[in-house]
Amino acid sequence: MVLDAIEANKARIIALGNELLNTPETAFKEIKSSAIIKRELTSLGLPCREGLAITGLRADLQTGRDGPTIAILGELDAIRVPSHPFADNVTGAAHACGHHAQGTAMIGAAIGLSAAGVKESLSGNVAFIAVPAEEAQPAEYYADFLREGRLRATSGKAQLILEGVFDDVCAAMLIHVSTAHGIAAGYNGLVSREFTFHGKAAHAGLCPENGVNALSMLRCAMAMMDAQRENQNPADHIRIHGIINQGGLAENIIPEKAVLSLLVRAKTIDALEDAAAMTERCAKGAALAFGGKVSIATTPGYLPMHQSPALTAIHKANFARIAPDIPFADQPHRGSSTDMGDLSTIISAIHPNSAGASGTQHGSDFIITDPEAAYVTSAKLLAMNTIDLLYGNGDAARALSIEKPVLTREAYRQRWQ
Repeated sequence: MVLDAIEANKARIIALGNELLNTPETAFKEIKSSAIIKRELTSLGLPCREGLAITGLRADLQTGRDGPTIAILGELDAIRVPSHPFADNVTGAAHACGHHAQGTAMIGAAIGLSAAGVKESLSGNVAFIAVPAEEAQPAEYYADFLREGRLRATSGKAQLILEGVFDDVCAAMLIHVSTAHGIAAGYNGLVSREFTFHGKAAHAGLCPENGVNALSMLRCAMAMMDAQRENQNPADHIRIHGIINQGGLAENIIPEKAVLSLLVRAKTIDALEDAAAMTERCAKGAALAFGGKVSIATTPGYLPMHQSPALTAIHKANFARIAPDIPFADQPHRGSSTDMGDLSTIISAIHPNSAGASGTQHGSDFIITDPEAAYVTSAKLLAMNTIDLLYGNGDAARALSIEKPVLTREAYRQRWQ
């Protein structure tokens, strides 16, 4: 019944995907995209809670019987890729990662699960949650939001967790459009660190001995970080990369200020903390060696992503049912990051990929080439997974309790504080 309803609404679903594609907005500013998702959910008789993490919303399909709550997610935000063919002419925002496909698939699943006679076979609730701000932005992007107290976290899912939006949810899923069907073993966690080195300005030609070179401190810190790569465990998947935001104001002045922005990534929380601590030691050591100072700002990013074994098994079985002749790949751990990791730390979660796109993610050539695979097949899989979890008394969802979380919700909030 659900698959028939989704298939009957295929044209509507694909049209929605195209509409969201042409409405790209960046983190916590997804006003138009949120309004479109709200329009679709309310048209299905699902009232929305709005203003969650500023632009997020949630609508619940209630079966009327006690049972767990399963969340189907759709990310709202785009990224700035001005050269993308569907980029906004003013902001440069574009869906060069395909988040519009997630919102579309979420609505497609809602269409199927809202079909007449379906919820009578299920127990518990289905929460459709539109999530802002998955893509990481430069630290200054969030400054006004944080200063005004509108946010505590800079990622949408972390902010929603802190607001209690997932307090009643036992499992969450989304499907990310890609170039092939599959699921990665996991994703790295991420933390952002900014090191500002403080020296002393002097004339570089006349009296350089009177200066303390902040740029030299920065270069020394980077060299020490690079020198320690050979001591990192390959199993930790550590990645350290970044840019020099400021290296001086003029060639003939010894730089009194230099700024290094880094992203530190790793597979586990412990490895992430160790790698971040190493960068701090290097920065402080370089400042000490030159007789300067360094100030350090840390912006929490994402926790490592762990796929739920039970949800993965359900998803793979359902993919085999609807696409038996198409390969589904068990992909290796990825060095990239997602704030689905924060959810996977406190509840069961999966973040599989669907085919339907071509090009390089975050590149100007990343486009949807197979809308049916990206939007419709993903909608079917999300709905099928939900049925398997909540069918009858929701026993499969209840059984997820054996998957012990890395952190309780309270421990997560305390850690954030």
